[in-house]
Amino acid sequence: VKIAAMAVVAAVLISVLNQYSKTYAVVATVAVCCLFLLYSVRMLSPLLDMLARLSDTYSSAEFGCVVKAVGIAIVTQGAADICADAGQGAVAGRVVLAGKIAIVAVTLPLFQSLVELLAELLR
Repeated sequence: VKIAAMAVVAAVLISVLNQYSKTYAVVATVAVCCLFLLYSVRMLSPLLDMLARLSDTYSSAEFGCVVKAVGIAIVTQGAADICADAGQGAVAGRVVLAGKIAIVAVTLPLFQSLVELLAELLR
């Protein structure tokens, strides 16, 4: 509820600021996004504890690939949203494309393990 209320207030203030100066509105948008990110990081502590326990249970290399991919997706989406809000739709699209390529690159070891496992099962 706190985040929703802060988001509505920020959206209204940024809309008003946008009427006077688009540059300041973009800067305010980035600042608000950073504040939400910092607030969200505080809530991550229980999640990180659970991920550490899961990492101990499963192969840490493969689990690390998944965690990296999720992190890339979150950062990419945030950056693309900021670019789109700034009126740079083409840049936002390239950021999303770069994020997808990075996710594929990070998860290649996972795909390799899967292919090796399938090859062993077929023998």
